[in-house]
Amino acid sequence: NFFLTFVERIASISHEYVFMPRTLEELEPIMRRYEEEGLPGVAGSVDVVHVKRANCPAGDFNRSKGKDSYPSLAFECITDYDRRILGVFGPQFGSNNDKHIVKIDDNIRLLNEDWLSQVEWKYYAQDGSVSSSTGVYVICNNGYICWPTTICPFMGSQMNGRLEDYFLSKVESLRKDVECVFGILKGRWASLDKGFKYRDVKTCGQIFLTCAVLHNMMLCEMVREGKPPRLQRGVHLASSGIWIEGPPECLPVPGTD
Repeated sequence: NFFLTFVERIASISHEYVFMPRTLEELEPIMRRYEEEGLPGVAGSVDVVHVKRANCPAGDFNRSKGKDSYPSLAFECITDYDRRILGVFGPQFGSNNDKHIVKIDDNIRLLNEDWLSQVEWKYYAQDGSVSSSTGVYVICNNGYICWPTTICPFMGSQMNGRLEDYFLSKVESLRKDVECVFGILKGRWASLDKGFKYRDVKTCGQIFLTCAVLHNMMLCEMVREGKPPRLQRGVHLASSGIWIEGPPECLPVPGTD
């Protein structure tokens, strides 16, 4: 009973911790991180994660079973360069693919219709001159619709030194941030790694949203304590163990059993 009350209360205040940029001051640091990596105008990475329904009701089995061999619920997440979760949309039944979910995602609609569609950003044109464009976008994989707000890599590139090949490698590298966030979430909480044990779809959505809120809370604490919030690619930070080993006073003293 406490667990259900806890996730319900945390989900009810999730808008305070999981939110798309609301002002230009909140958007500029996100875009600056991507611009430093060679992709101006990017406001985050987007992808869909499927979480297993361990106790899926028989009536929901067919519509919950999608690309995986087991029934699942899908959540579309937008994250920034520093692994902060900006938006969560779902749950959706696992039979819905990425192209269907992105059409009804409220967070993507903000990029198309809200003030984010009027943000101006600059880039270098092919002749070396500085040009400008209006409307930020998110990067994604090739499973998405080719919209101006959802930019995916070029298909069929062979890395022959063309501009398209360089763009493909850059997008493929940077969009892994959202994949890493999914791995972090499932690594921290067995509810997402082993599957939802609750049958109610609303409860499953509250559990995922609670995990997203706690994830962002941890990132805020790392920044407040002066620790780097970003996990390096393929390398564990020395400070990352604090979140899985417990307080320092509980850790064993080096050189002792």
